[in-house]
Amino acid sequence: MIPRRTELPLGGEATRRVIPLIVGAMVYLAALALAGTFALERTVQDWSEGLRGALTVQLPGVAQAPEGAEAKARVDTAIALLRETDGVLSAVALPYAEAQALLEPWLGADDLPANLPIPIIIDVSVDTAARIDFEQMSQRLENAVPGSRISDNGIFLRRLVNLARAVQLVGAVVVLIVGIAAVSIVVFATRAGLTSHRDTIELLHLIGARDSYIARRFVMHALGYGLLGGVLGLVLATATLAALALAARGIDATFLPRLSLGLNAWITLLCIPLVSALIAMVTARTTVLRALRRLP
Repeated sequence: MIPRRTELPLGGEATRRVIPLIVGAMVYLAALALAGTFALERTVQDWSEGLRGALTVQLPGVAQAPEGAEAKARVDTAIALLRETDGVLSAVALPYAEAQALLEPWLGADDLPANLPIPIIIDVSVDTAARIDFEQMSQRLENAVPGSRISDNGIFLRRLVNLARAVQLVGAVVVLIVGIAAVSIVVFATRAGLTSHRDTIELLHLIGARDSYIARRFVMHALGYGLLGGVLGLVLATATLAALALAARGIDATFLPRLSLGLNAWITLLCIPLVSALIAMVTARTTVLRALRRLP
């Protein structure tokens, strides 16, 4: 095969041989930021599904007989009061054994005292469209069962969602900064190429070469290192995500983001090399044409 000859040997410059590595590092950071954003979005959806329209009522536990008549009387009184409240769909007490299991990750299965007064937990489902006076409900519960407390999971959810959105905004800012940095790198590399080949470019102008012809050489070269750097960064980001998922296997992470990504997230990540190549092409073309217009 006869090697293709070009009037502008752009690939032989040391600066341009480093550019794919720099673009790859930019893509790596952008891919991790996007993956984290997508993973956090899935976690927010999980939280919403699990907590929307739900309340938790805590009753004081009974140390001597956690499953005895006194505890049962407290549960029956609270459940009857809750079911009389408009907007409450269901109220179910959590079995004492399950309440004990909730403490095992922190206290251990064998370290729980037999007479530990574990609070009695009642899961309450409410109609999200109903307007419930939670202060009045809480007061009625306090009068019926002193020491009872209502935890509005909606408030907890809103705080979690606000935190998640703030982290997602930070991820978007990171992607934006990485994009700006990538554009700056391409502009620098393109201007360096224009400077080093200025004599050749002026000669091409003299023999009738159009600006679009010269710009095309830079654009094709930018396409090459943009695509190469994008693929390199995506491969490294995928390996990093796989390593994190492997390290998190078997960990009970109820309130941690899931590291698995959905189909739409992977499609978006796979498009990053194409986006990086497109950004490199457009930036190179714009930079070259603006520079060539200033040449005599």
